[in-house]
Amino acid sequence: MKVAERPLTGKRIVITRSPEQSGVLTQELKGTGATVISLPFVEFRLPSDTSALDSALARLSEFDWVVFTSPNGVRFFCQRLREMGREPSEPPALLPLVAAIGVATASATTKEGLAVEFALADIRSGREFAQRFSSAAIHGKKILLPQSDLADGHVAEAFKESGAAVTEVVAYRTCMPESLDGHELEQVKRDGADVFVFASPSAFRNFAKTVGPEELKRLAIGSAFAAIGPTTAEAIRGAGVQVKVEAAKPSSSEIVQAIVEYFAAKPSEAIRR
Repeated sequence: MKVAERPLTGKRIVITRSPEQSGVLTQELKGTGATVISLPFVEFRLPSDTSALDSALARLSEFDWVVFTSPNGVRFFCQRLREMGREPSEPPALLPLVAAIGVATASATTKEGLAVEFALADIRSGREFAQRFSSAAIHGKKILLPQSDLADGHVAEAFKESGAAVTEVVAYRTCMPESLDGHELEQVKRDGADVFVFASPSAFRNFAKTVGPEELKRLAIGSAFAAIGPTTAEAIRGAGVQVKVEAAKPSSSEIVQAIVEYFAAKPSEAIRR
């Protein structure tokens, strides 16, 4: 897709993910000519009680692997490590081997100064990643899994099935933003949008709870709901809402391409009403 084509000119696209995670997506969408509206329905914070995380960080050398499932896991793991007076870039001999799920997570990990020993890009879920991780590499090994307080446990379960000893710790909380731009939300409800992009089940659920069932139904009829990843798509469909756009892989470039293809297939359709 060439930026010069600007295939989404005139389209209003709402991004519901947190600002610190939406930079690349926003840039790519604007490159296609879209008008981007940032309306975050999720934010991330350290756990209220970091004792379990602190305990795991204090004994990092006891683990064979640390597996990051998201850029947020990397961010808060490294943040807390620094708050404890250590650096992610300290000698590798003092740290476990590092595995990262997905391109964005691997990129976030290397930016923090950690060397990624194992990563897979062509996956659709954390469970698939765990299943494709060589069982010979993890059987009998100790794995540290820093993740969200809302993690579903599927990744840990898959690792355990391969014979690994898994320690799950909450590295961050997934929360409703403390200050939601009510004016922006009312404007979106009034004027509509061509696409609402959801990157996590939490963002969709917070959105649905905020607007209410009737407004959700109205917006879903007049707009295309787009999901980055199968877990998010499942959450949207679980609420009885059609997912009109879904990324083949959970990445910014994939969802942008999916949106472009969606409108290319429906050139005469006016989504907003």
